[in-house]
Amino acid sequence: MNIRNIPEYELARLREKAKEINGSPTDYENEYKTLLTRRLNHEPLQYIEEYVPFYTIQLKVDQRCLIPRPETEYLIELIKENTEPSKGILDIGTGSGCIALMMKVLFPNVEVSGIDISQEALSIAIENAQLNSVPVNFYQSDLLENVKTKNVDLIIANLPYIPHDNLDGLDKEVIDYEPLIALNGGVDGLDIISRLIQQIESNDLTNLTLCLEIDSTKSEQTLDLLADWKDVKLLKDLAEKDRYVFATR
Repeated sequence: MNIRNIPEYELARLREKAKEINGSPTDYENEYKTLLTRRLNHEPLQYIEEYVPFYTIQLKVDQRCLIPRPETEYLIELIKENTEPSKGILDIGTGSGCIALMMKVLFPNVEVSGIDISQEALSIAIENAQLNSVPVNFYQSDLLENVKTKNVDLIIANLPYIPHDNLDGLDKEVIDYEPLIALNGGVDGLDIISRLIQQIESNDLTNLTLCLEIDSTKSEQTLDLLADWKDVKLLKDLAEKDRYVFATR
């Protein structure tokens, strides 16, 4: 990346970040050069700044977790409009904890748990819960394998959905810095999503709503996986792409 390719607003934010250092003008210049070098090496601006806003909360982000996307922020709005959880909420693939934390903010009387296979992701999710003073439980598990599912009426899952063969086509700042485990959806991008649906069905979990964020090119295949479910809805993101599936059983 060349400095001419970095937008002025990003350079301004790097300068603001450099000002956080306490020291002389020389210290500031050295810090700015360090931050600029990181950005020139394609490190995401969000990791360099360390914190990002998400809906109504602030999140710490680094290479332990995926950077929350606008599509996921819009998912929060759709959950508000389309669900009324009263018992328990599971956020599967919690990453930074963004969804789990916002669920607890929006539904304070409902128990919320964030689940992730990555202990590193869970560590930053816990930090974010403390940062925002939001009481959420976090557990390490491969989807629902080690999770108590009693009294759960809403399961939200923003799972890896990029087909393995498409990973090399991602931007360098994604593939070189964000955790691969949070991106790789297997051969067809549906490996992990289909396993979750199978676990829900094999455990005979009922009276719940499932909310999925999906690859817009895999909407029909995802709907096929939910053929035996009720009230299946395919919703679009702000770019008018098929992005979310809501279903009940």
